[in-house]
Amino acid sequence: MDASTKTLLSGLFWGGIAVAVLSGSLVMLRLGVQTSLTPFDLAALRFGIAALLLVGVIWRRGWAMDKLGVLGVLALVTCNGAPYIMVLSFGFEFAPASDAGAINPGLMAVFVGILGWIFLGENMRVAKIAGILAVLAGTALFTDLLTLRQASFGHLIFAITGGMWASYVIIVRKTNLPALHATAIIAVGSALSFLPVYLVFFGGQILQAPVRDIAAQAIYQGALTGALAVFAFTKSTEYLGASAGAALTALIPIVTLIMGAAFLGETVDGWKIFACALVGLGVFLTLYAQRSSAASRRSEMTEQQTTPRQWPTGESGA
Repeated sequence: MDASTKTLLSGLFWGGIAVAVLSGSLVMLRLGVQTSLTPFDLAALRFGIAALLLVGVIWRRGWAMDKLGVLGVLALVTCNGAPYIMVLSFGFEFAPASDAGAINPGLMAVFVGILGWIFLGENMRVAKIAGILAVLAGTALFTDLLTLRQASFGHLIFAITGGMWASYVIIVRKTNLPALHATAIIAVGSALSFLPVYLVFFGGQILQAPVRDIAAQAIYQGALTGALAVFAFTKSTEYLGASAGAALTALIPIVTLIMGAAFLGETVDGWKIFACALVGLGVFLTLYAQRSSAASRRSEMTEQQTTPRQWPTGESGA
């Protein structure tokens, strides 16, 4: 197995874990706000538990101020931390989990493709452009945004959070921040900034929720989503590149659609299945473009290494 295949498989492995956990997280968030928990409770559980698991990383490695600076740390925490999850949870008051599973990661993949080209110099091959357009079309078809009949305030919120998530990807790739370190900064930074405010203004209300609801959300949102999924997603972008790694998350609509139907009784119809297939095609094209780009770069490097260096010759005058 050559190095490029091993890198691809490693990226797909970590991306698959991220897709599975994040899809389940959307369903759990939807379930949480339909029961006795608020978006504030869910954010507290996610980052409180994740911070306990990852505080040792911050203790050993610090806040990466040499790479991020204060503004960079704040941007990471905002774009994929407590503010992000609260805004996303608020959107579930207006739209179902299946729509969040399409709009949020679908538009994130589109945003990363564009921002990666602008800020990271990633190649915008024809296949990648076609993939981005397929993801965008599938997302719009999935949520019936083309007719604007089903557009809602929740859809707008999911689009905004897709942009926030994309910004996080670009920052991490631009600074080459390791996956575990980035995950720890988000978790601990969110806990330090959000939990004191939560405990003062909302701390008592979570005690009114059933213990089973608290335990289920604490395990899933804290350990799995707050720690494992963020690490796995960031790791996949390390192997595949920003655009290709982000494109994998566009598969979340398919997984969320299945989970939403199985656990929440949400509707599945032919159009949504077709839209998911279109998104899947877009993911494939983006991965194909990334792999072709990597192969092209390796070929150019090999050619440069094997071609004899030509030194200029001059003629001496008498």
